[in-house]
Amino acid sequence: MKVIIYGTGKMAEFICYSFMNDSDYNVVAFCVDDAYVPPAGSMLLGLPILSLAQVIKDFPPETHKMHIAIGRNSARESVYNRVSESGYSFANYVSSKANVWPDLVIGNNTFIDQCCDIQPFVTIGNNCMLIGARIGHHSTIQNNVLLSGNILAGNVTIGNNSFLGINSAVKEDIVIGSHNIIGAGVFINKNTEDYAIVSNATVPQRVGDSKRFVMFNKAQDVKQT
Repeated sequence: MKVIIYGTGKMAEFICYSFMNDSDYNVVAFCVDDAYVPPAGSMLLGLPILSLAQVIKDFPPETHKMHIAIGRNSARESVYNRVSESGYSFANYVSSKANVWPDLVIGNNTFIDQCCDIQPFVTIGNNCMLIGARIGHHSTIQNNVLLSGNILAGNVTIGNNSFLGINSAVKEDIVIGSHNIIGAGVFINKNTEDYAIVSNATVPQRVGDSKRFVMFNKAQDVKQT
């Protein structure tokens, strides 16, 4: 099956390399927003960089899938919705080097890298990125989530559009609200509310503040990261 990678940042390069070297997919092109289309003939990793309109023309959804390779949750969600409306289905990537069990349930456009360790009875939603995450049994990861080098104990729920930073950890039976930003090295032992930013375990902040970090300029849409 052929796949197009949406994005041209370092994360997109990493994801493209993973697909090319550890999946049955054949990557045929990169896609970017119209504002970031480079001069004709521009290449990345030996593949053309095209606008979405050009991708639809050259690589139609009837014969190709898409993978949105953008780190920022809000940008990835926006592009995911737009690409879905264009008729594309999405490719998942689960590294052959990841430790996963046969009952793992994953949605669309989910990326699981080689350092992930996922126990049984885990459900992962749509449009998620898991980079070096250890996930305990009976946990649920909702949509548009980015986990980066963290540990979840058993029966943890991560709400939509939340981000957990490197070396953060979550105690068993905890619910992380939607649109949370959990900083590096933080240990969470209590449920968090929506839009919380936690950079110190003793000082959770419930604010609209996390919106400042997850929002992005639609005019810029995706300066692919």
